[in-house]
Amino acid sequence: MKKRMFSLLAALALALLLTACGPEAPAPVDTTPPPETSPASEPARALTQEEVAAVNEAFASWTEENGVTIATPVSGFFTSYYDDVTRLDFAAFLQYFPDDGTLSAGDEAEAAALAALPGYPWGISPGSVPIHRITRASVDAALERYAGITSAGLADTSGVPYLEDYDAWYTFTSDFGPGMFVCAGGQVDEAAGTALLWSEPWANGHRAELTLQKDGENWHIRAHRNTADQALLERLANLTAEDIGYVSWYGSNEPPTAEELAELLRQAAEHPIDHDSLTLSGSATDVVWTLDCYLAPKDQETYSGDDALYLQAGLEENVVEVFGGANLPGGRLHLESEALYQLLRTSLDTPDDIDQEAYAACKALTGAYYDARLAQVSADGGFVGWELTGFREADDETALDARAYAISAAFYTDPPEGALRLLAGGMYVDSSLRAHGLDWQRVYLVTIGGEPAGVLRQDWEGTEADSDSLGGFASVEELRAALWMPGMEL
Repeated sequence: MKKRMFSLLAALALALLLTACGPEAPAPVDTTPPPETSPASEPARALTQEEVAAVNEAFASWTEENGVTIATPVSGFFTSYYDDVTRLDFAAFLQYFPDDGTLSAGDEAEAAALAALPGYPWGISPGSVPIHRITRASVDAALERYAGITSAGLADTSGVPYLEDYDAWYTFTSDFGPGMFVCAGGQVDEAAGTALLWSEPWANGHRAELTLQKDGENWHIRAHRNTADQALLERLANLTAEDIGYVSWYGSNEPPTAEELAELLRQAAEHPIDHDSLTLSGSATDVVWTLDCYLAPKDQETYSGDDALYLQAGLEENVVEVFGGANLPGGRLHLESEALYQLLRTSLDTPDDIDQEAYAACKALTGAYYDARLAQVSADGGFVGWELTGFREADDETALDARAYAISAAFYTDPPEGALRLLAGGMYVDSSLRAHGLDWQRVYLVTIGGEPAGVLRQDWEGTEADSDSLGGFASVEELRAALWMPGMEL
């Protein structure tokens, strides 16, 4: 598929539309203050309808070529929101970018080099899904034309497969969903050389806003914002403890109080940043730790997700993603806050609970059990080691002269972040990326007559099971028959 750039007429329209003279009209109501002007400056003027039409022609998201609808290069600027164009989401920018050809059966060497890249998705090959080649020259041409920059000026171009030998990025899209910005109005500050364009309001009352800056004779994109982001930011900046009805906390340690959480969110709201959205795709930008709170009256029996404020964090330190349910502004924020990030990252941390004296007498059997479990979960580049996290008496059955000690361990990978791709079921990682919950059963080390006898695994049934883990056995023989010993299969 060949790339089609806008016609010279459309390009000239974009360069000239904001300097055109037209009848002055009142600007639409704007939630964003206009750029500051000096007392001698002319006030910002509203775009005419002719100028709005010219903007929409220049910023059209698709065109047709030989009867085929294709995305335009400018559409990529509208696939993410950013306060600084150098911080746009590069993967989203390229997702539907017009390509410089798709790989075919004749591109074996290029396809092989692509497949050798770390993180190459799904083991795909040419022909199984479209593999689009997008050269740096094409990307730089679009960036320079519409933003006055090149790919070298972008903050982050990771997340898209790139081959240096071909100086090209590669995408795998087979659908069609380019970004869109449909201008409904705007205002121009001629003296400052700036323009603010906006879309029609959405159902939630918010809109998209596009900021342009004049560089010489050309107008360049500087920012693309969602006003819902600003509304959500203001909501957080003014949050009080009385606004928080309930904190949903997934760790076993104490959750933050409403006062503590409100203060952390207010502080974090002072530091919004441009950042790609976190994912659940098995990538380095995945969500790892979460916290939910509900901005609703306190002491309700149930809380609705419509009132929920969702906080998410991944591996990138000090970055927290925040968004809300239907009753909150519909934006998605990324806040830079060490304190808030650490609250989420450490939310599942619990102190080790080990009776060292009891463990010392049972260390060999405990180690044999977890070594056997490690062998089960270490295949195919899995976990490489374990650390004991719990060893505490849970039950004492005098009639059997038996004691049950609840035991637990965390497993780790090398490198530590490798544990994230191995999580399943109720597993989770702590702040050190150690994985917990690999045993889906309650696990006890059992002593009989004061001597280590074996490991007992029981299904999770009832809330009082730990205090009666040995109660179901009528005899020592029956108990011994239920125990795992080294050399047995798990």
